[in-house]
This record gives sequence, structure tokens and C-alpha cells, in this order.
Amino acid sequence: MSDELFSPVRIGGVEVKNRVVMTTVKLGYGTKDGRITDRHIAFYTRRAKGGVGLMMTEPLYVLPNGRELPTQLAIHDDSRIDGLHRLTDAVHEAGAKMCAHINHAGMAANPKLADDMVSASDVQCPANGAAPRALDTGEIARYVEAFASAARRARAAGFDAVEIPFSHGYLIHQFLSARTNLRTDGYGGDWEGRLRFGREVIEAVKTEIGDDLPVIARINSQDYVDGGLELDDALALARELERMGVAAISVTSGTMCETPAFCLYPHSTPKANLLPSAERVKGSVSLPVMVAGRIRTPSLAREVVSSGKADLVGLGRPFLADPDWVKKAESGDEEAIILCAACHQGCLGQLRKGAGSGCIFNPFTGREHEVEVERVSEPKRVYVAGGGPAGMQAALIAASRGHKVRLFERNEDVGGLFRLAVKAPYKEEFADFIAHQKFMLNRLGVSVRLGEELNRDTILSDTPDCVVVATGASPVVPKFKGLNDVCRVSAYDLLEGRADVKGKDIFVVGAGVTGLEVAELLAQQGHKCTVVRRRSVLAPNLDPMNAKLLLARLKKLGVNVQTGVAVEGFEPSNGRVKITAHPYSEEGGVDTASALEFGADCVVLATGLKPNTELADALEEMGIEHYIVGDAKEPREALDAILEGFEVGLKI
Repeated sequence: MSDELFSPVRIGGVEVKNRVVMTTVKLGYGTKDGRITDRHIAFYTRRAKGGVGLMMTEPLYVLPNGRELPTQLAIHDDSRIDGLHRLTDAVHEAGAKMCAHINHAGMAANPKLADDMVSASDVQCPANGAAPRALDTGEIARYVEAFASAARRARAAGFDAVEIPFSHGYLIHQFLSARTNLRTDGYGGDWEGRLRFGREVIEAVKTEIGDDLPVIARINSQDYVDGGLELDDALALARELERMGVAAISVTSGTMCETPAFCLYPHSTPKANLLPSAERVKGSVSLPVMVAGRIRTPSLAREVVSSGKADLVGLGRPFLADPDWVKKAESGDEEAIILCAACHQGCLGQLRKGAGSGCIFNPFTGREHEVEVERVSEPKRVYVAGGGPAGMQAALIAASRGHKVRLFERNEDVGGLFRLAVKAPYKEEFADFIAHQKFMLNRLGVSVRLGEELNRDTILSDTPDCVVVATGASPVVPKFKGLNDVCRVSAYDLLEGRADVKGKDIFVVGAGVTGLEVAELLAQQGHKCTVVRRRSVLAPNLDPMNAKLLLARLKKLGVNVQTGVAVEGFEPSNGRVKITAHPYSEEGGVDTASALEFGADCVVLATGLKPNTELADALEEMGIEHYIVGDAKEPREALDAILEGFEVGLKI
């Protein structure tokens, strides 16, 4: 029986070999003047070799004042054509089609990069705080022409299609939405007036490139903001775009200025949220319709196409996690797929830091141009102590290079502290990565010893050539006054299921990621929680969008989160816990002159971790080649641990 997901589909005059599309993902790999790099070409070519049918570029800015990133790709002048042609040539040779996603961000542009912020009206963008100026009627033609010229360059650079966003709160969408378009001239007012700018863009693009390249329009099913576009608007827009000669419709949602979570879909947002809307859009036009938004598994992608809800399935970040998603799904090797967990730590998190998009689960991502796994000529006997993500990643890379690897895990299952992340609300998909690593350990022939702790005696009796120390970390228990006299549990024991809280009122010490997520879990169970942190920044290691969403959920659950609280001690008080503390500030330290007091039934400690160094110290004394990775080196995020395991696996 044929698999419709991998059957060909036509978009205008272009045949695409399957129904899987890599949607536009911001990469940040370009030069400061927006030119393409070898890093780009290696990234896209790797996904093309993995079997994807059609790939969208990251947004290519049509004018410099419309860019969002310092290292975003440009298509605003003819000098960019040759570099972009290198990309399309490489992608075509690898077997995929390539679409140029051309855009102007309008008021969603980066104010640090745009000296002239423009929009339909002078409505401030809440995300960047910038107040754009309204384009005057005489200027609009220049912006229409910028899109048309960008489409011409895309054709000259060998692209197979052009995608234009009427979505995500970018410039065309800013004209389309009554929330951001307050104009009273011919480009505002009623629906037809607000659509005029977008219509002129499509007409100019079609005039410039004719039928040489199909034009794909990306539209919002809804904006998720009062006064924004709704589904009825999307249906009307889709019908208008079909009349304009657009070849396909891509359905998305949200605005980057006000509802970015529904543009970028982090792990706490609904899965496959856009399917009902895409089905409605498909029913209103005769064009191919594409849908994206947390469609991460082959089974769901197949269902989308076979049910007729959409003709094509868009995946963005899932291709950061696994460039071979299509190849593995088509061959039935689905257990080997690294599934995206929508955590944003390696992609958006790294992008915001200026490092370019990567992936927490796949350290190859963004490094395809510089990293290769080479087989060793002289295999070593490698022992790995600890089966957390860092240890497993080191074992996998070492084994893939030909080393004989044995992994020791003192618990009855692998995963380390990462297993606890799965217990936090909305993080159940993290379990898929642990399952993937376990599957690959077996496939690569790594000997996994569960319930066995690697120690000095084992090493002395067996003498491995090399040891990877991935022994993790243990919770820090501060020396608070009276701590042993009251009900208290470790946040980690709580997540592990080894302990439980007593009573209704819970006091959580520590407002890092663990403390806040434990508070959310307890609040969902009906507890009343207070969370305190000495420092002023909450969850400093969490991606800003995820942190904002988490804090909003905590507020809705009634969790009391306070910063600037230095806990001093605890004492029993009428069957409860009395907590004493002082105000704290980074400038003045602890204010001992002022006192704070809290009451609770039980205390949860989320006060950090300390490395387990015993094995590393012993190996140092014994003079055995060893490497320390992950929390055993220094407690940090899973991104750091997995990357360290990866790099050690390459080094051995």
C-alpha cells in the first residue's frame, strides 16, 4: 500500500517528490552584511540528502530596515544572487527543491539594526518596544517593488518557488490586520483597503517572474490577539490569494510582536494546533494547502495527508533535531528518529545568544560544515560511567567511530537527572530522546550494564583504555538553621517519586527552572505554593519565551513567586513550618535589619546541584586516560551536557 506522505505533489509548475516541507527556520549563520556562508549550504544540503521534498530558506530580507537578526540572509540587491545560487545548486544536486522565503518584518524588525522602523501605522510592537512610523502613500510603491525585485533575484539564483508571508505580524500582515492598520487612506479602513498592499505585492511579484516560479502565500489561521485576524479572515484571504494566482497556501498563526508562542510553538503550546484551521482553508480553495505547528511524528504527518486535512506537512525544528526524518520515516526506521521536544534551548536559545540555531538533542546541527565522524584505526576499550544524556552521547559517538564501549549505570534505567525533566508539566516529549539514545546504544552494540556502578575496583580488575566520567551531580542541601527539624524534601526526590510533600501549603527554596517547574506541578495537584529566590532573575538559564510562559502559568495557578529573599532558617510551629528570611539585593547583599517570615506545611529544596567527583578523583590518582562530561564536570543545562558528551566521543 502506497504511503501518501511520500507521494509527489505539484505546486504550480513544480513537482515536489513528497509532501514533507521544511518550513522557514531562522538560522543566524550569515555574515553581518547578510551574505550566505558554507555553514548555510552544509545545513540545507544535509536536510536535502535526508529526503525532504521542499525546503524554505530562512527569511530573506527584501530591505535592510526589515531584518530581524544581525546575521540574517539578504536578498535586497543583485550582489546576493551568486551566493544564493551556490545554495540552490547544492540543494538540487542533493535531490530537493528550494523555495526563497522573502520578507520585510516591519515593526517586528530589530530596532538595533533598522534605523528607519516602518509599518502600516505608528503602532508600537510590544516585543521590541519600538514605535515605527507609518509609511506614507508615496513610499509604499518602493516596498512593493522590493518584494518584486527579491522575487526576480530568487529566480536568477535558481530557486524553485517563492514564499511570501501574509502572516506572523510582519509588514504585509501589519497592513492586513485592523489592530495594526489604523490608516484612513486607500491602504486602510475596510478589508479591501487593508488587503491592498498585499495584493499589490503579489501582482508585482507575478508581473516580475510570471509563471517561472510558483508563489506560495503563508497566512495566519488566527492571530490570538483581540482585534487581530480570525479564521473567517483566513478563509477570505485564501480565496483572494487564489484569485491573485498564488500556487499554494501555507497555514500558520500568531504574531511575533504579541503572540510569538503561536508562531514558534514551544513545548507548552498545543500539539498539531492548526489542523482544524488548515482543513477549513483547504475546503475553501482548490490550491494545495500546507500546515505546520508541532507535527513532529511520521504517524501524525501521515494522518494529516491521508485524512485530506492538508496536502503538505511542514516541519521546521524537527529537521534541526534530525535531518534524516524523511528518510527514516519512509524506510520504516522511525525508532531511529530524533524527535523534537519543542524546548527551544538549542535553536532559539542559541540564536538569541548569537551562536546560530543548533539543537539540544543533535550537536551536529549547525556544525555540518566542520564536524565529521571518522572511524578510528585503533579501537579502544572505552568505559562510560553514567547513563545520563552526556554519558550516552559519548558512548554513541565513540561506538559509531569503532571503539568498543561499555556503559555502566548504577540505577536500573538510563537517563540520569534528565529523566526528572520528563516529570515536569508539558515536558513529556523529553522522554523520546532518552528512548532514542537507548535504541541507538543497542543498535551500535554498546554493552549497557544497568544496576552497576563503575568504581576503582572494576577499573583495576579490567583496565579499560579510557573512561568517560558522566557520574552526574547530587542535590545541594544548604546548612539552613533548623532544616532537619521540619518537613522538607528535595525537589529531585519529589520528581523521582522517592518523596512526597505533606499538607497544602508548600514553600519552595530556589526559583531556577527546577524550583519553578516543581511549583507548577504541585500547584496543578492542588497545593498552594510560595517560591523564593535570593537573586533577582528567575530561571536565568531558561529560554526567555519559555520563562515568560512558565511565569504566566504560575501566576494563573496562584503561585507566589518572590525574588530578593535570603532564607535564614526553619523551625516547627504548631505542626507547620515557620520560615525566617531577610531581604536581599545584588547591590547591598542581605539586609539583616529587616526580617521576613513565611509559614508552610512542608519545604521543598531546589537549591542546585554539586558534581559527583569521586570517580574522577580516583582516575586522576590512577593515571588512567579519562574525560569528565556533563554535570560531573559542572552542573549546567542538558544542552551543555549532550554537547560535551558528543565532543568527547569525537576526541577519544
